[in-house]
Amino acid sequence: MSNIDISFIYQDASGNITARNLSEISETDEYLQGICLSSAELRTFRKDRILEKITDQNTLEDRLQFHVSVNPPPKAPPKSHHLLDICFTGFKSDDKKRLIEYSQNASFIVRSSVTRSLNFLCCGYNAGPSKIKKARKQGVVALTEEQFLQLLETGDIPEN
Repeated sequence: MSNIDISFIYQDASGNITARNLSEISETDEYLQGICLSSAELRTFRKDRILEKITDQNTLEDRLQFHVSVNPPPKAPPKSHHLLDICFTGFKSDDKKRLIEYSQNASFIVRSSVTRSLNFLCCGYNAGPSKIKKARKQGVVALTEEQFLQLLETGDIPEN
């Protein structure tokens, strides 16, 4: 495969274990985000759920089978969002107000622009690509509204 920046074995919140190949990576202390080569879409992964980084593509399937056989389902994810910064872009005014209210109730700090301390950029249907690119370049995790709502509910960001 070409254009692979990283390959790894990953266990999601439901306990599913898969092999992943990503390109165009950005990351924070807690998340890794990039273009998944199998779906050609932007995906987000929690770093603490990466079971193993793969350096030799020839061992990928064997390592995947090993982890499937030995790893129990994950513990419940934490639901605390205290002191995480989020910015909303590309939403209609009423939708943005609703999302800001959800964020504040969950102890997020809501920012009006992409700042150095930003953790998440939640993108609506009309989000500008330059703002998303700037945020990802800074290591900010880009989310859809659905991913943000799941983050609030479970503490985990769904891959799609």
